[in-house]
Amino acid sequence: MPDTYDHITLMCRLKAAQRRNKELESGERYIQLEELHQKEYNVYEHKIEKLKKELADAHKETIRVRNYWFQVLEDMLREFEKAQKRSAQELRKMEIRALNAEKQREDALDKAAVFRHQFYEAASRLEEEQGKNLKLRAQINRDYENSSIPSSKAVRRKKITNNREKTGRRPGGQPGHKGHCRKRQEPTQPVILLPPPEEVLEDCAFKKTARTIVKQMVSIRMVLNVTEYHADVYYNSHTGERAHAAFPDGVIDDVNYDGSIRAFLFLLNNDCCTSIDKSRAFLSDLTGGKLNISKGMISRLNRSLL
Repeated sequence: MPDTYDHITLMCRLKAAQRRNKELESGERYIQLEELHQKEYNVYEHKIEKLKKELADAHKETIRVRNYWFQVLEDMLREFEKAQKRSAQELRKMEIRALNAEKQREDALDKAAVFRHQFYEAASRLEEEQGKNLKLRAQINRDYENSSIPSSKAVRRKKITNNREKTGRRPGGQPGHKGHCRKRQEPTQPVILLPPPEEVLEDCAFKKTARTIVKQMVSIRMVLNVTEYHADVYYNSHTGERAHAAFPDGVIDDVNYDGSIRAFLFLLNNDCCTSIDKSRAFLSDLTGGKLNISKGMISRLNRSLL
């Protein structure tokens, strides 16, 4: 049974091979293959043409987009150049304005300095004239009640009658009345014991007694008291902030004058009718030339107390 099946199979294959051989010999198979190849060729040719067309369209689109972006970039470049020129022109204008403003500021500062100098001079002259005015008014208003001028020299004086009864006593201190002596002061320096004269030391007849004569010499002096404050400056590396300890009240400028100097100058300039120049010279003499305050500062210190 298997042999019969194999024989039939081989016969079928033989017939099929003979048929293909006849087709190849007659050219029919070649024609079929050529037709099939031509169909596939046409299909691929159509696809190639389509792809070429798409490629050409894509190339055209690429050229169009490239030209468009080139135009956009050229427009942007022209706008940037125009903006840069405008910025340069505005910058030059701002530089010119800044230079003009700086020049105007310097001129204004110079004028302000001139005006300030004129103001200080005018204030000093005004203070001097006010001092002279006060002095002249004080001289005009002097009479026997507020000065040593006797009442007999007063203008339009009235005769003062002496209503006291005469006692027959002599003028001056009366016998038994304790005299008014100068008040002794508490010594501020060590007591100085005066050595005895040479004739006392050489003569043995002189003997020391229990009596001691005490006399005082009272004087005043001005001591320049200067207090200097130091404050360390601290720097914050994160915020760039600088800080230091707060100075006491009244310590604002590099050099400040306290109320004692202000009161002293005010007393000299107003109550004593002393000019600013004389007050300045007097204060300099008292401090041995160490304290020389300008006239403008003295005028400002006097105004601060008014």
